[in-house]
Amino acid sequence: MGLQTKIWKYAFATAMIVTGFAGVSLAEPFVDITADSGMALNGRNKGVAVADVDGDGLLDIFISNKGGPSHLYLNKGNGKFEDVTEDAGLAETGYAMGSAFGDVNNDGRPDLYVAKGGRYEIESNRLYFNASTPGHVKFIDITATSGTGIKAFTYGSTLFDYDKDGRLDIYCSNYGVGQRNVLFRNVTTGTRPEDVKFVDVTDKAGVGTGTWSWSAVAFDYDGDGFDDLYVSTGRYPGVGRNLLYKNMGDGTFKDVAEEAGVVNGAWTLGTGVGDINNSGFLSMYISNYVGGNKMMLNTGNGKFKEITKESGTSHNGWGKGTAFADTDHSGYLSFYEGDCKFSNQLYHNNGDLTFTDIVDKFPSMKLETIRTKGVAFFDADGDGDQDLAVMNWEVGPRIYRNDQNDGNWIKVRAVGTTFADASRKARSSRDAVGATVRLFDASGKLLGFRQVMTANGFCACPPLEVHFGAPAGGSYTVEVTFPSGIVVKKSVAAGAAYEIREIE
Repeated sequence: MGLQTKIWKYAFATAMIVTGFAGVSLAEPFVDITADSGMALNGRNKGVAVADVDGDGLLDIFISNKGGPSHLYLNKGNGKFEDVTEDAGLAETGYAMGSAFGDVNNDGRPDLYVAKGGRYEIESNRLYFNASTPGHVKFIDITATSGTGIKAFTYGSTLFDYDKDGRLDIYCSNYGVGQRNVLFRNVTTGTRPEDVKFVDVTDKAGVGTGTWSWSAVAFDYDGDGFDDLYVSTGRYPGVGRNLLYKNMGDGTFKDVAEEAGVVNGAWTLGTGVGDINNSGFLSMYISNYVGGNKMMLNTGNGKFKEITKESGTSHNGWGKGTAFADTDHSGYLSFYEGDCKFSNQLYHNNGDLTFTDIVDKFPSMKLETIRTKGVAFFDADGDGDQDLAVMNWEVGPRIYRNDQNDGNWIKVRAVGTTFADASRKARSSRDAVGATVRLFDASGKLLGFRQVMTANGFCACPPLEVHFGAPAGGSYTVEVTFPSGIVVKKSVAAGAAYEIREIE
């Protein structure tokens, strides 16, 4: 099979290829670079969304602000960012929460859906069309013509291709008296702004829960090839019932939370997913604002098992949201947990389904008594390790640089073919949201499993590229399963980033 593969040039700018395995236990070297990054702003920060908005290979950041203007920061390289909000046409994006990037018209540029409602409940969500050209970032408000401007109190937005037609749909998690969640189906017919159209299919799909919802993560929990929805719900004084909507593959969903064992029964704000034991299935960490956080192990048979106590992750504070990453290139996903009451946690994965909170090693990451909101790992400086963006109420964001600085990593960006091919029948979105990526060693052992998604945790949109820790000098195979069902395999080496296309 032909395969177009290219190495991202920026990945080599600061990557240092070394032999041997540097993934030493408890080795995460994080440094607070907020002041030097150019993002030292105050405000009621809520959400963080990461994407390469201008196609230069560097990951940019959109910060949703509930108490004032939101901000788009363009990555200038070397951990430096520039505020381009006004020039980009995003000055009216303030008073927002869980916004997300996604290429809704498959033209290769990430568009932006802004979840409004931070100031007035009558405010409309907004969809911004990415019309950027080289050297000039530009977004156009197409809310009115696209049909996505619901006037609800949307806390979180999730873009995913629920019907696998090659177009990203939008799910809005809404809260408040009388509110219901909304699913917009993408019926876009072309790449022009006026071609972008959505229709409300909530009732038909069966996902319009009337509970107070705060966020939703779309992921294939049972490995059947269709993305499901886990919805985090609840309200004071802690009453809630989370929902696991299984995608039935016919345009409808069925709530299977009870039989899967993930009802939760507390007040959940965000749920993060990641393969914590390299099993090929995504487990969940449920961040409860009231009720204590929970680690739910995906057992691979459509069910989850709670392992909170034995895993060492039973923090009981005001949980907000989780971000997973292999922060020390040990081959296992660790995670950072935001808290609104006590200290944030940095849980190191010990490789045996147990975790150790090592945040005391990095005092600036604790953010005690500060109300942390959305958090996301991403490679800010292109050196191959995972840096961290943390959004905070009133005191502004924090950016932490990961100085792991080794060659023990592999990054993968999957690219779909967009529309059906005459001979191959491929039909995946351009940014391949929903694709699963597996990393194998030379013996065929599974070393890691990731899924491309636009929402994970609370008010957080992670980057489309996926990251693995892997010792330099080894032989590896990456296997990408696209939403169309096409599987592409490629031999890869550590210390490099790869773009893998569904069809050449």
